[in-house]
Amino acid sequence: MPDSERRFLFLLASTRRLGNSEQLAYCAAHPLPAHTAIRWLHLSDYLLPEFVDMRHSGGYQLPTGNAQLLLEATLEATDVVLAAPLYLYGLPAAAKQYLDYWNGWLRTPDLAFGEQMRGKTLWAIVVSSGQRAETLPLEAALQLTARHMAMHWGGLLYGTGSRPNDIQQDDAALKQAQTFFQLVKPPK
Repeated sequence: MPDSERRFLFLLASTRRLGNSEQLAYCAAHPLPAHTAIRWLHLSDYLLPEFVDMRHSGGYQLPTGNAQLLLEATLEATDVVLAAPLYLYGLPAAAKQYLDYWNGWLRTPDLAFGEQMRGKTLWAIVVSSGQRAETLPLEAALQLTARHMAMHWGGLLYGTGSRPNDIQQDDAALKQAQTFFQLVKPPK
């Protein structure tokens, strides 16, 4: 797939605007070709109700409201990027809630969510004040999610930071961000 056909959806999951993970995501997106479609959504602007497993009690209906907006943005994208701080070795609640909704969308009649997600690429951009090894549980969960969905796993870009703007001092992460989205390209 030529870069001109790629459509990136950046889902910003920090509760802090312009936090370290969001800044690192902007740095990673900057080198993408100018004609690449990029959409930015702060998940805190599109809160979802608590996910309820309806598999055995009536099934799922087509989503409405914020769920519909997030679903449509997800299906439109070729590349889904979760940008988040690391919270207790996992994603912040808004990002986890979004992924929980995938479970329901997979089971929604006439949606064909799984088929439409097949072949897309899932990425993560994560910032933490700890060590890179602390992201391994999250990375493994996202890799398994991508595999379950027949998606490509693009990788995890890691940066170090805690206080506002700390990421600007992580030269290694900023350098890796320059080529992060060139590492894996979707098949033609």
